[in-house]
Amino acid sequence: MSRPFFVACAATAITILIAVAARADAPPARDLPSAGLSDMQAGRMLLRAGRLEHAHAFLEQARPENEREWIERLFLLGQVEMQLDMPRRAAERFETILARRPGLTRVRLELARAYFLSGRDDKAKYHFSTSLAEGLPSSVEDAAEDFLRTIDARKRWSVSFSASLVPETRRSDREEVLIGGVPFRLSEDVRASSGVGGLVSAGVSFSPAIANDVRGVLAASGAAKRYENSDWNDTTVTGDIGISHLFDAGSVSGGLRLGRRWSAGERFHDNLGSWALVRWRFSGSTRIGVALSSVYRAHDERSNRDGWRIVASPRLLHVLNSRTSVEVEPTFEWVEAEADHRGSRLIGIEATFSRAFGGGLSVSLTPSAHVRRHADRDPLFGERQVDRYVRLSAQVLHRSLRYRGFVPYVGVSLERNRSNVPIHEFRSHGVFAGVSRRF
Repeated sequence: MSRPFFVACAATAITILIAVAARADAPPARDLPSAGLSDMQAGRMLLRAGRLEHAHAFLEQARPENEREWIERLFLLGQVEMQLDMPRRAAERFETILARRPGLTRVRLELARAYFLSGRDDKAKYHFSTSLAEGLPSSVEDAAEDFLRTIDARKRWSVSFSASLVPETRRSDREEVLIGGVPFRLSEDVRASSGVGGLVSAGVSFSPAIANDVRGVLAASGAAKRYENSDWNDTTVTGDIGISHLFDAGSVSGGLRLGRRWSAGERFHDNLGSWALVRWRFSGSTRIGVALSSVYRAHDERSNRDGWRIVASPRLLHVLNSRTSVEVEPTFEWVEAEADHRGSRLIGIEATFSRAFGGGLSVSLTPSAHVRRHADRDPLFGERQVDRYVRLSAQVLHRSLRYRGFVPYVGVSLERNRSNVPIHEFRSHGVFAGVSRRF
């Protein structure tokens, strides 16, 4: 049996069976009175009779009397628009409901299907995966899994974009440092500085079909930070080429990577090496991934920093329910350099806790920490540098405040680096605001 036929059957099954998934949160069906129908009542009656255009007209002009009727109206409009082959408009209806009531699983499943039919696979994948955390009936769960497999198989393009404004202040608590046993006092300009910068990041990938369950990988990404103080500027660009093998619960990919970094407006280093990525859906609510990279960094001005950088980053995403998710990502890094004191070993961890609240508010809290130990003593300070870094950031967005898919967000971040080499100690705090969209 062909995959398109199976997906069509799965789509029909989802339409019929999602009502079982969340009977308690389904919009109410009321008995029709015999006369004096309101626009809502007329819309329900015409929808049951299959007169979709007329039902849509009455529902569009209906004026709900309470929140429950407001949800019902949008839900019915979405259902009519799905049947009229207008999945993008239907998705807007379902998104508006979920912005206020993120726990409505039936609505989320319909939204996922609307995104699937309109080709918005990243968003469809997110909402199908989130729904699977709610303990769906087995038939609905199987249909959702089939949609996820189809999305993985047909995905070709992916584009992302993010922009933010970042006011930041950095400060060192050290008033003086010892160099060769001689104390040197740090000026206030060195100890503290601040500025307002902008951060822009973007990426695009294309996955052409090579054979059954085999895809090519062509990807490019970049990020740029610009501040009033040009010494803080940082820009990176990266390109990947490779191949990916798809299987029922995930994928295995790998290939070559090249890149370039500019720091403080000057060429800093080139990268050339390899990468690998494994993704696996362990269950409906849990996804596991492992990213590996091994690149050689050749510096433009400081050749004593040239060497290999090897990074391993396992990743676990667990969706507790339609409102709450937890993502944990440890990092292991090994850096080699011609000058031993430039080489280092790092172990770190980052976790993100996300929660969607009723009314459209979403909050994410991300603590992270790492320890970096250098391979040899610093020739200036006579000690092997050890840095202990911690960061805490919080981000808030309102899902109903979106325009053409762009959602604004605001947040705050706090950083602290403790080091036995004093000039590397600092504290930093800042706020940020921006917009983000994943196509």
